[in-house]
Amino acid sequence: MPQMTLFAPDITCEHCIATISKAVATVEGARFIAGDPESRTFAVEVASGAVLDRVAETLTAEGYPLGEAPAPGAAPAAGRMTGLPMAGGAPMAGMQHQQQAGFKPQYLKIEKTDAGADVTYSCPCGSTTEVFHLDRSRADQEPHSCCGHHTLVGVNAAARLRARLGDGYEIDVQTVTMPWGQPLEAAQAVAKG
Repeated sequence: MPQMTLFAPDITCEHCIATISKAVATVEGARFIAGDPESRTFAVEVASGAVLDRVAETLTAEGYPLGEAPAPGAAPAAGRMTGLPMAGGAPMAGMQHQQQAGFKPQYLKIEKTDAGADVTYSCPCGSTTEVFHLDRSRADQEPHSCCGHHTLVGVNAAARLRARLGDGYEIDVQTVTMPWGQPLEAAQAVAKG
């Protein structure tokens, strides 16, 4: 089963971790592994994305809704995703980019789908309409490719891209938060010079 670390901003002590452990145990297909009240995180194994949804619903009912973990030493982001320019708390859409050294992709929109989520992102070629279709029922997915650039969203996305593509690529890694509250790696590989 896939293992993931989740963040619940309302965790304050070991009692909270014990409550979360008991709540996760009530969800078929989920297993609590460990928790850390200091970082407000806990690790679980889940059999599928639907099980993760049930875990999130159960924890919300117990008073521990999932949230986006702040970067070390930083305040939580104003919007749902990190590393993006924000306008009124939402990612700025419609931005065009020229292909250039040091390009940083933007993850412009994340929408929940029956299979998982559609992640719309910008590409070094200037496109702002590329979409990675995250399917939570698949343990490993093919990256989405645009103009020879490859994008993958998921657990260990950067390492999985590197394993597929080799060392001939620069890989930008950011964190995006899925509609169900789980932060995931978003990695984009661009061929080196």
